[in-house]
Amino acid sequence: MNRSFTRCLSLFILAILAVSVQADDSVRRLLYVSSRDGAGGRGGKGIYVYDIDHGHKLVKFIDMPELGGTRGATACAATGRFYIAHNQDKLLCLDLKTEKVLWEKQYPKEEGGCDRIGITPDGKKLYAPGGWWSNNPNVKVIDGENGDLITNVAISKSGGIHNLIVSLDGTRVYCGSVRDEMLSVIDTKTDTVVKKVGPIIGVIQPLTIDGSHKRAYINTHLYRKPGYGVGFEIGDVQTGKILHIVNVPGLENEKGRCHGIGLTPDEKEVWLCDQSRKQMHVFDNTSAPPKFVKTLPVAIKSHGWICFSRDGQYAWPDTGEVFDARTKEVVAHLTEQPNGKGSHIASSKFIEIHWKGEEVIWAGRQMGVGYVSPK
Repeated sequence: MNRSFTRCLSLFILAILAVSVQADDSVRRLLYVSSRDGAGGRGGKGIYVYDIDHGHKLVKFIDMPELGGTRGATACAATGRFYIAHNQDKLLCLDLKTEKVLWEKQYPKEEGGCDRIGITPDGKKLYAPGGWWSNNPNVKVIDGENGDLITNVAISKSGGIHNLIVSLDGTRVYCGSVRDEMLSVIDTKTDTVVKKVGPIIGVIQPLTIDGSHKRAYINTHLYRKPGYGVGFEIGDVQTGKILHIVNVPGLENEKGRCHGIGLTPDEKEVWLCDQSRKQMHVFDNTSAPPKFVKTLPVAIKSHGWICFSRDGQYAWPDTGEVFDARTKEVVAHLTEQPNGKGSHIASSKFIEIHWKGEEVIWAGRQMGVGYVSPK
């Protein structure tokens, strides 16, 4: 057997093995959309599951007729659990494998309830803001196993605690109030506030952070001062100072509902929702401050939200449209029936889940956060 033939045979065998490994390592990417959205939206009561790699076609609907308006959603790959805050005062835990509710807790209204929840990567701690509707000053720290209250973390004396993000490494929680001008940073080991970022113009609404949690991108809608109009602010988490105030060109003196902000996973772009005009504004984040790129129309005047697939290919606003994040074109719609049929689903509570066989191997975030590793 000559050397050339042997080399070709070896390459052929390696190619076969590579195909086998690829098949064994196949991952199914699904988008879980909880409904009906507590801030409005379209859809039935339950969870719609879409196949990301096959045109975002509906795979199944997990019927949950007792589900109230959903306020927040989060998931943990380590435990295979999906959590939904709903009806303003309830929190439930769903087993992703069996699709059964493991437990549900109700928190009295005087304790604030539950809004945009988050969880540590190990699944041990849930963080639940009291809600934009509540005067309660605390973020609840909840046992991810059974839903029991562990402790409270005081954030804002006037309450209104709304949006919350747990950092990728699980060491920090970033939380804002619609009645406060400062963003709070919680240490998850001690469950104490270790930093405040601000003051911002107006009040804090949706927010996002980069992968190294050095920068916070803060959505400050409705209450901005004249001359600042539609836009967002960027805070330095280390110093607590605001670095940049970013506006949409031509809308500096305009009022509107600007609610929803997200970073692409590579952190090269910031997308900003503008509900009053049924638009999303895209910014180049490779410069400081970020530079306006273009405005994209969306289908409906929505509550306002934006998230991205982990690979950065797709952008998911709460309008039910699916954008190709690179071409900025609509490539699919989330619908209530398979094969793209039926009414469009609109919700801002969605989580990307990766499966390998029967195991959950990765769970995304309800916010469009950055995934660039710390340097």
